[in-house]
Amino acid sequence: MSWGYATLRRRLELLLLAALLGSGLFLLPQHWGATAAALYTAPIADRTERAAPHTSAAIGQRVADRRAPGPSIDPYVRPEFAAEMRALQPTILAAARRHNRPELSHMSDHDFAVVIAQIMYNEHFGWFEERVTPIQAFTPLYEDLQRETNAAGLSDLSVWPTNIRPSVALEILHRQLPLPHSTHMLTVPVGVAGSRIDPQRYQSQRALYAAISEEISQPALAVEYLAANIERGLYRAQFEGVPVTWRTLAAWHNQGIVAPRDIRNNATASDYLHRCSAYLGKARALIDQPYPTPALRRLASR
Repeated sequence: MSWGYATLRRRLELLLLAALLGSGLFLLPQHWGATAAALYTAPIADRTERAAPHTSAAIGQRVADRRAPGPSIDPYVRPEFAAEMRALQPTILAAARRHNRPELSHMSDHDFAVVIAQIMYNEHFGWFEERVTPIQAFTPLYEDLQRETNAAGLSDLSVWPTNIRPSVALEILHRQLPLPHSTHMLTVPVGVAGSRIDPQRYQSQRALYAAISEEISQPALAVEYLAANIERGLYRAQFEGVPVTWRTLAAWHNQGIVAPRDIRNNATASDYLHRCSAYLGKARALIDQPYPTPALRRLASR
């Protein structure tokens, strides 16, 4: 009886996911119409950036001389994800120290950590959840469904909390960097601290993707994979001769591009950066906050 109930529940969940995806496809033309009206050739900034104190040139900030076009973004964070991010703060800082290359990024490890946190905040919701806010209650459900289909080796879907696909994670493990407008790969010195995966040990891609999906769904390892992927963005920017800002690295993570012209011509990347800018203040606040020692955390929990 319990097996029949579990099967029925899984079918209902899959139907719900299909309905959500169908709604997204229905709203997609309206979304892109609104997005296209918001695009322009200057770098994207919004009220959050202009109001943020202590603007840092190291992560590509500037004072905007006009309001950003398009609707403002409410940088909403689910309470449970906010708590998870607070717990991950020292992990984010440690990953930034491992993967920042100041000679390439011209950023401090602190600012590199801000970029990691900013991308993570942006990844926990997408444009569909922002436009159809009641859907936010179901976000954890289809996040779980995507993880489960990947874990079964049936798909190559992005996995939360950092929205990395198994195929991208495999490139990271192989230390491969895709080159622009080419099928060739560049080898880069990027590692994943804490990973237990040796791609050569797996007999099939399905089994390999299932193992990778398990790793990238673990919050601490997900942070490490994200930091490693951002580091790859630094090498890609170096290859293309592109100055590094948080926008460069966010566009790399989202669309695998770094050149300003490519970003301007890519509606998805432009929309992603517009949303990402709204989370800059929250990312700074997270990384700037003093993190208590383990002893103080134990006292606070009593």
